[in-house]
Amino acid sequence: MANMLYYAHSGLRFLVLLSAVIAIAVLLWGWSSRREFGGQSRAVTAVFNGALGLQFLLGIGTVLTRPWYGALIGHLIMMVAAIGAAHGITGYAKKQPDPRRAHMISLIGVALSLLLIVGGIMAIGRTPLQMTAGPGTATTTDR
Repeated sequence: MANMLYYAHSGLRFLVLLSAVIAIAVLLWGWSSRREFGGQSRAVTAVFNGALGLQFLLGIGTVLTRPWYGALIGHLIMMVAAIGAAHGITGYAKKQPDPRRAHMISLIGVALSLLLIVGGIMAIGRTPLQMTAGPGTATTTDR
């Protein structure tokens, strides 16, 4: 069970990062073209927030089923801040009457959240795109 949660949490990070990049691109396009804040803009922020929420739940499960180490504190703090930024700022953006302003506020929320996610990944000594061997797997550096 612990390994399953670990691999799901580790693999889902790529979808979270991809959804953030897509959301940033769509929000920039919406802002620059002065489109209404609806449809695609709301959909991409909803997908990003949903993927991030699922990632958080898998992360909590992983923390509860695996050994604890000190770097997890920084990881958890950064990830909770990322979720707060994503949900709070993009939620605030939906209430804006000006679509250009709504796009920019939502863009700031997603970008800030992405920066916090990258910081949280780096807090545990990894890079955002680094693949790591699972527990109990011998690597060339272990031998």
